[in-house]
Amino acid sequence: MTIQLNNIDNFNDRATWDLICSGRTKGVFQLESRLGQSWAKRVNPRSVEELADLISIIRPGTLEAMLDGKSMTKHYVDRKAQRDETVYLHESLEPILKPTYGIIVYQEQAMKIATSIAGFSPEEADSLRKAMGKKDAALMKEVREKFTNGAKNKGIVDEATAEQIFDWISASARYSFNKSHAVAYAINSFRSAYCKTHDPLKFYATYLNHACNKPDKQREIKELITDARMSGVEVYPPRLEYFHKRFTMNRDKNIIYFGYSNVKSVGEGEQERLAVIIKEAEEKLNKPISEFSWMDCLLYIGNQLKKNAFNALISVGGMNGKNNNKTRNSMLFEYAVWDSLTKKETTWIIDNYEKTPYISLESAMRDMINRNEDINSRRMKTVMEVYNGLITPAYSLEDSIEWISDIEQKLMGYSLSCTKVDSLKENHSDVSCRDIATKEAQRGGATIAVKLTEVKEYKIKNGERAGETMGFVSGEDFTGECDCFVIFPKEFLKFKKLLFLGNTVLLYGEVKEKGKDLSFIINKIKQV
Repeated sequence: MTIQLNNIDNFNDRATWDLICSGRTKGVFQLESRLGQSWAKRVNPRSVEELADLISIIRPGTLEAMLDGKSMTKHYVDRKAQRDETVYLHESLEPILKPTYGIIVYQEQAMKIATSIAGFSPEEADSLRKAMGKKDAALMKEVREKFTNGAKNKGIVDEATAEQIFDWISASARYSFNKSHAVAYAINSFRSAYCKTHDPLKFYATYLNHACNKPDKQREIKELITDARMSGVEVYPPRLEYFHKRFTMNRDKNIIYFGYSNVKSVGEGEQERLAVIIKEAEEKLNKPISEFSWMDCLLYIGNQLKKNAFNALISVGGMNGKNNNKTRNSMLFEYAVWDSLTKKETTWIIDNYEKTPYISLESAMRDMINRNEDINSRRMKTVMEVYNGLITPAYSLEDSIEWISDIEQKLMGYSLSCTKVDSLKENHSDVSCRDIATKEAQRGGATIAVKLTEVKEYKIKNGERAGETMGFVSGEDFTGECDCFVIFPKEFLKFKKLLFLGNTVLLYGEVKEKGKDLSFIINKIKQV
């Protein structure tokens, strides 16, 4: 789908608002953090004005500003949801504060109160805003006097109420936002959500390619890929068949190919070198890289690329293809053997490979040993030792699922080929993380195998179990990650020793409704 620019500001697009209200706002401007995702579900905005409110009330000041033991953010949400009554300090404030449920959210509201209650001119109201921002005690005293005198002259409120209103305005300076900025942010927020809703493939490919601009590039990549999979967009690891520098989308298959430039240890300089090396190798061998064998890769890519970069590409499966089904560990091993040869010896093998292509490094070295008369007897002894080590490796060259998962996580920020859950011999899962996150899971008893990615302890404050500790757990499987797992005090105490980051476990419990989402209540945990 190609998004038309004249449609992107269709603020009546229900699907876009549904996405925002679902909290699936990873990548959405101003709402991509866990905080933004969580409060988007609670605020449930359905207009640009409400979206601007959301963006404003999740700023630190509003979250921390308290009134009657509750944050201003929570007051807004509870009043909007009609759980609490909307109250006003004075009835004259209702026309100004009604859109934000009796709470000063914006600086413009404080200025409007000053003009309405105290007769300030627009210039004087702006001076009030600036004075509050400066926190100048002498200046604030002067403005307060002007405000109370003005209120007295207007006669809308009495002096005591005027002073109370001024104190409230003064306190709001700590958290209130500029509405014009908030609305501009809200429009851009809606636009990014519209793109995510109507062209998710391009949305994810674009955002993944900009992950390098984030403080933690690999964490950003992981979160985006997890979110993409939850939305039905798959991301494939680098392979010879689809070897791209950047994240590249394939519309026909609705997939994104992982760009090799985002593999750790493949630095910017090596990315440029690799592009040139591949082009030269394709011309030399007269075939595209998708047709390369392992020997082609070893002799024409590995021979020119920096060691760390080539090892990283092998480790994530970047050298695998339809003409190469060798294990990654066997390629790493053979590359280490290749790297131990002298420049003269590798040149001999490459020169002869162009005449009679070798099917393996073993056959190439055997031919060199038999035919290369330039190797002196002392060096020949070393070459023979290397050759014997090649044909009889001292350790297994198989790839375990655990190893693949760990190395891909380390080098790409995400394990695209498999997860540790896939290695379980005993996996009786009847529900997945994606099922729960997308609310497709059946309610009732369920079992799921996950790798634990976050464990939060929470001490209960009220009720019969006050003082006891329960847990909120996040986990991942091959379908994605979700933070829906809850374990109550009795079970938490019993299974606490199994609740640590990185542990792979079977969770037995129940899938239940929790507001607009599903949660998984853990009854039993089994180590696997």
